[in-house]
Amino acid sequence: MATLTDEELAARCKSELPRDTRSYEMLVRRHMNRVYNQAYQVVSNKEEAEDISQEVFVKVYHGLHKFEQQASFSSWLYRITTNTTLDALDKIKRRPKPVRSGNNGNATKPEEDNDPLSSQATSEAGPEESALQAELRECIRSVLEKLDHDQARLLIMRDLNDSSYDEITKALSASLSAIKMRIHRARLAFQEIFNQFCGRYMNFPVSSNLSSKEQAK
Repeated sequence: MATLTDEELAARCKSELPRDTRSYEMLVRRHMNRVYNQAYQVVSNKEEAEDISQEVFVKVYHGLHKFEQQASFSSWLYRITTNTTLDALDKIKRRPKPVRSGNNGNATKPEEDNDPLSSQATSEAGPEESALQAELRECIRSVLEKLDHDQARLLIMRDLNDSSYDEITKALSASLSAIKMRIHRARLAFQEIFNQFCGRYMNFPVSSNLSSKEQAK
């Protein structure tokens, strides 16, 4: 079974679920880490990212019968992930902001342990730069909250998830020229809001975050 493609496993799921879940479980094992990482890059919280990942695969379980293989399974899956993450971001935005206290806001949050972005910051930067990176991720999340869903979705797919233009066009059923124009406009909108609310980070060299990619592209 491990040698089957995603599309072959998805086809087997259609005929096997719910009595046999082995093909579905294989798909989950293959893609869980990437789904989690994509969600975490946006919400910057371990528990939130885990909840999003679980919700994504529940939607996959119930939606596999609709998967028609016009796009690759991974493109279909990461479109679900992006939309689910944006829905979670809306819910987070409506919550009361927690009050931070102690150590001038520089204490490391427990949920950052063993997560991809925080582990990279710890290994590549000192405590001060790590704290700045954490603040920058929070600021980027705030900017994504302020964008409309289409713009945020495109930036997540292209600049956070590194999806190819071909994957995006298939996932969103749009032409290449239309996708490129929409991404260009989304980047301009992101940059405008980022400059307004996060301008103090413009000279901070963090190669792995969306703002750095925006400046480079």
